[in-house]
Amino acid sequence: MGKIAKIPFIILIASVLLFGGASALKSSGILGDQIRSIEVTMHGAIYLHLCASLFLGIFCRLAARRNLCLGLPVTSIFVLLLVIIDESLQFFIPLRQFSWLDMLVNVCGILTGTYIMNVILRLRSNIKLLCS
Repeated sequence: MGKIAKIPFIILIASVLLFGGASALKSSGILGDQIRSIEVTMHGAIYLHLCASLFLGIFCRLAARRNLCLGLPVTSIFVLLLVIIDESLQFFIPLRQFSWLDMLVNVCGILTGTYIMNVILRLRSNIKLLCS
């Protein structure tokens, strides 16, 4: 696990399970009202999507020590695929509705969270170099 930071990776896995589990529960009609109440509290599902995807993007970058492609670590690519699959499956689930906007917000949130963390980590390493 030399290329993976253990604690951020555990937080990432727990978050993917939490957010994915909420989506699966909502799709199956279980706890749908409770999940909708969280969406209402956040002033809409789109803001919940944005916060969750930014959080995932940040922890995707913190979990992986190296970028793979286009400044993205393998964790970000994997989570992007999971989010795209989850959102796409909603097209076929009667209790759910597919939304291009949700898909776009999820993808942009993960990418933005990953790239913001890239910048922060790069600045941090440059500051360390200047101070030493």
